[in-house]
Amino acid sequence: MTVTEPPPSHPVLTRQQMITLRQKQSSAWWLIHRLASLNIALILLATIAVACAAATFAESGFNTKIAHAYIYRNPLFLVWLGALCINLFAVTISRLPWQKKHIGFVVTHYSIITLLIGAVVGMKTGFEGNVTLRKDAAPVSRITTSRSIIQLESPADSALYLMGFDAEATPPSAKRTRTFPVPGTKLQIVADEFNANLIKEHHFVASETPDAAPSVLLRFSSKMAAQTSEMPFTLTGGQPAEEDFFGLARIAFRPALPPVALPEDQETQMVFTRFAPIVESGKSPTGLSVRLSDDGSKVTIFNAEGVGATYLRTEIMNQPITETGAVVIVEKYWADFAMENGRPVSKSDLPNNPAALVRISPTAKNPTAKPTLEMAPAPEGIAYQLLRSGYVAAAGTVKPGETFALGWADWQAEVLQVLPAAVLVSETKPGPALDKGAHGIPGFRARLESPGGPRGMDRWIESGKVTSLTDGTNVVRVAYGLESKPLPFSLRLLNFEIPRDEGTDSPSNFLATVEFRDAKTGAVKIGVAEMNRPASFPGTVAANFTGINYKFSQAEWNPKNLDETTLQVLFDPGWLLKWLGSLGIVIGIAISFYWKPGSSA
Repeated sequence: MTVTEPPPSHPVLTRQQMITLRQKQSSAWWLIHRLASLNIALILLATIAVACAAATFAESGFNTKIAHAYIYRNPLFLVWLGALCINLFAVTISRLPWQKKHIGFVVTHYSIITLLIGAVVGMKTGFEGNVTLRKDAAPVSRITTSRSIIQLESPADSALYLMGFDAEATPPSAKRTRTFPVPGTKLQIVADEFNANLIKEHHFVASETPDAAPSVLLRFSSKMAAQTSEMPFTLTGGQPAEEDFFGLARIAFRPALPPVALPEDQETQMVFTRFAPIVESGKSPTGLSVRLSDDGSKVTIFNAEGVGATYLRTEIMNQPITETGAVVIVEKYWADFAMENGRPVSKSDLPNNPAALVRISPTAKNPTAKPTLEMAPAPEGIAYQLLRSGYVAAAGTVKPGETFALGWADWQAEVLQVLPAAVLVSETKPGPALDKGAHGIPGFRARLESPGGPRGMDRWIESGKVTSLTDGTNVVRVAYGLESKPLPFSLRLLNFEIPRDEGTDSPSNFLATVEFRDAKTGAVKIGVAEMNRPASFPGTVAANFTGINYKFSQAEWNPKNLDETTLQVLFDPGWLLKWLGSLGIVIGIAISFYWKPGSSA
């Protein structure tokens, strides 16, 4: 009997031997294992960590726009995130066939990939913005996003074209210009400088054209407010020009000054520290007296009973002080009083002989009237009168280059130009450097060019304005500012409430009741945006769960107008992926740490 021996069995391969064998037999598996390299993962993670640290520094040292422009929205950063996703995916595939102990590992890695994809989807398709709503105003169907754009009108078809451009985050310069092609033409717009504080400089040019008119240019300044403002006035068509001055007063430029009655009981006092006052009473004495301190730094006003109130002179100069039925104004001050050529002067700035001119008028005939500066053309300058409470508080004539006090805090007016027939020319130019945290009107300098053709003049394009660029033949209208984005629905403010903390004026909440109306179906929904609790549209369970939802949160409110509020708008289609990814990371880490499956062969 012949015994046949069984054929030799193949040895059982270990997991590492199997991995090594499949890399040798398949180029695809070889590539997967190379992409799953731990060294690659460490390089990717280290680079992303450095980029995020740099972005955090940029946000704290500069602003969020800088971080987004140079890092988060940089194509290289997105490529790096994509490479990390490939590395994580390759790591999980390289572990095939998976074992029970790999469950937490696989869940965590795929959740990170899901989170990163959601972040990119939200970055590319979502947006943030704001919208200002007013009660009883028409519905609004557009919002202003945080994305800066340049908009230009092509001379080829008169169509408007939008291009993303944030001059503040990526400022152009002479060495690094930004070029924008004009669609349908060979023209291009070249930007070569950025400024964060553009100002308008106005000046008049003498003209004999039909639209020329008498004009005056004033510069208003205040040391206390650290502010300077220029205001032009023109008698177009012989009609008065009127402006509101920051809510403090009114300014009017008229063909002639209207007659205004002087208060019959106005009293003038010339007050000295070393001599008796010189008093010129009106119809009847007011009974008030004014004294200066020895150094002229303080002013004391006594009523008829001898009761006095003391003020710092510098704080009340040209400011009305109401005292027992009269208004006291310290109009002028001389530290070292003397008379020269029949006029009062100060020989020095030292308080050797302090003196002050004080006017005392009866209480207002029209106490609700705003202080007013009225002006009219005069030979070689302008005539003016300052009205306070319906009376003339001061009057005179000034020439170009001269300054006069207004009596509105420490504001003064300087006459820059006076022309009998002129037209106004406005020029945008860089203003003074801003203090940290201050905001001005940003913009960039640009010109219109064509290859081999003429080069247009440089012009500053300020945010929120339309500017025309020309090369002498072609004209391109350019606008720069934040993107205006249409919504598939409209919203209207029905009510805005501000509940207060009991017993105080401090707001405890902000309640904006908003009506949403779908543009296609006409369906209406009422939502309430509260502090830390947004309103949403469409607001369905599916929309909230998927992130295809517009959320409106309370952002700003106007204390002077409680029928107005500003809402922040957030649209993030990547929300669901980010939420699932974050949840998956927590679950995967929990499995890895707390679930210990039995060992497998």
